[in-house]
Amino acid sequence: MRRLALGLLLVLAFVCARIPTALAAAGAVTLSASATTIDYGGSVRLTGQISPATGGQAVDIVDSAGAVLAGTTTDAGGGFSSSVSPEANVTLHAAWQNDVSPDVSIGVRAILTVRLGAVRLFDRAAVRGTVAPAVAGATVDVTLTRDGKPVADRGTTMGAAGGFRATFPIDEPGTYRVRAAFADAGHVRGTAVDGPASTPLPSLGVGSSGIFVLLLERRLVELHYRLVDVNSRYDFRTADAVLAFRKVQRMLRVFTVDAGVWRALADPLRPRAKSTANGFHIEIDQTRQVLYTVRDGSVTNIMHVSTGKPSTPTREGSFSVTRKLAGYSGHQLYYPSYFDGNRAIHGWTDVPTYAASHGCVRVPYWNAQWIYGLAAIGTRVIVYH
Repeated sequence: MRRLALGLLLVLAFVCARIPTALAAAGAVTLSASATTIDYGGSVRLTGQISPATGGQAVDIVDSAGAVLAGTTTDAGGGFSSSVSPEANVTLHAAWQNDVSPDVSIGVRAILTVRLGAVRLFDRAAVRGTVAPAVAGATVDVTLTRDGKPVADRGTTMGAAGGFRATFPIDEPGTYRVRAAFADAGHVRGTAVDGPASTPLPSLGVGSSGIFVLLLERRLVELHYRLVDVNSRYDFRTADAVLAFRKVQRMLRVFTVDAGVWRALADPLRPRAKSTANGFHIEIDQTRQVLYTVRDGSVTNIMHVSTGKPSTPTREGSFSVTRKLAGYSGHQLYYPSYFDGNRAIHGWTDVPTYAASHGCVRVPYWNAQWIYGLAAIGTRVIVYH
């Protein structure tokens, strides 16, 4: 027994003597990154330490798929460093001999550019931009804001070179900005912003020309104000349509456009027909001094007119066209359509902004043949205030 006890003590002493040596031989490696998110095209610095600290040891930087992205060597203190430029989100670890470090994840943020084109009321604003890296067929989210509030969103497809484009209708005056954003499974969300850009509200009148006249004319036609030759030139016909619009909006009765007109065009008062009967008829609003053509209860055209002055008023009521004359009457009425005795809708050289006729409904010369063609015998004519 004494020999057995002595043997156990010798074995225990040997094991205890070996434990510190084994622990000293066990290795460890760490890894840290200078940033957890970098921009596409940028680099991240990786540093670490091996233990026991030994110089001249080879350390590999390895991704989650097992690919070696970089190799480095430890310094005398066991430290190491390296830089990598990943093109997509990546998870890395350091490998030294049989040891690996805990994982380090690095996100790669997409880089975007975006540009907002001219912002004009009743036009379409063009947006263009780029994304790096290019991911052909991927979706870029584009948001338009007005006065700080989102007003429209588009998902647009990226091209093979990373380019994208979108257009937005500009329906309200204000200050606009555009924001583009892109993210996918391989990249952190990147954004770009452009602006501000404010909608011009230029003053216009007879003799003006250019894109703003064209946009004005298109908007008037869209709102059913009678106008022909939409051609970027502000002439007497454009002026008559503007005057009709001003009358309906209860604005100052002049032939020019100012900022107030632009704002009203964006959010106009829309006239309603007095009669909603099926078919076609004509209405004369003497309060606003305008003529409406109406089909199936909807106003289809609006034009500036002048009705009877107080001493020779245009009678109110429901009438119908009883006779017509192509050309001039004996009293020089141009293309008259008679609806109440000798009272007619006709063209005249002077159509002022107020009631000035002898009881007829004067229309501008350039509209006379057109309304004559619509006012067939029997056409109902409703006159009211």
